[in-house]
Amino acid sequence: MKTTALLIILGLRVFYQPSLAQNSTAPFASLNITTASTNAKTNAKVLDLKGVIKNNKVILDWIVSENETADLFEIEKSTDGKTYTMAALVFGTDKPATDNYQFYEKAGNKKVSYRIKIINKDKQTAYSAVVEIIPSV
Repeated sequence: MKTTALLIILGLRVFYQPSLAQNSTAPFASLNITTASTNAKTNAKVLDLKGVIKNNKVILDWIVSENETADLFEIEKSTDGKTYTMAALVFGTDKPATDNYQFYEKAGNKKVSYRIKIINKDKQTAYSAVVEIIPSV
């Protein structure tokens, strides 16, 4: 019996806060509910993505803005330009403002499209433009 009364009192104390009531005698009658504004940072973006074949390697170079918000980059590749698979993970550096990144792998003999999936620290994702690598014949 005492436990039930204590739980009711605690429950009312948690949900009813007299300092929020506006001249009302009924609990929950009119509460001021405000949402806090957040100064959300802009998430990282790929500013420039370039790809070349050099010494039998595909080399991707990219520049990221708002770098400190980036958690990691998934390098995705496709041989048909439609279906992409993950080729590698590159982790962000936490350097403020902009930073440069690079990825390389052995070059094949077919055209391959690459894009970068950015995963920000707030788990938001975005994609870069696509770059096509066409091996010389």
